[in-house]
Amino acid sequence: MMMKHSQTVLAKYGRRGISSIASSPLSSRVKHAWEEQNKLVLGLAFIGGWFVKANINVFKRREDWYRVHRFFDEEDKRLEEKLARFEKELDDDV
Repeated sequence: MMMKHSQTVLAKYGRRGISSIASSPLSSRVKHAWEEQNKLVLGLAFIGGWFVKANINVFKRREDWYRVHRFFDEEDKRLEEKLARFEKELDDDV
């Protein structure tokens, strides 16, 4: 379940990043520069910038992921404590 949520978040923000880049006025300037400049250098710069931006977004979301994992761990502990109390009550009744 957690993997599905991570994939959803990644897809959501990945699409948002790509669409915001495509619709920005800077993209027309980059396209013009692309025609005049070395395409390899501009391509590497674009890929590098996108990778850095994606990593920044992942690190921002990491706090939320840790909070969710901590919640699941605490819930597991509570369930184990309830199970132990229930088993103890059953043993005391018998």
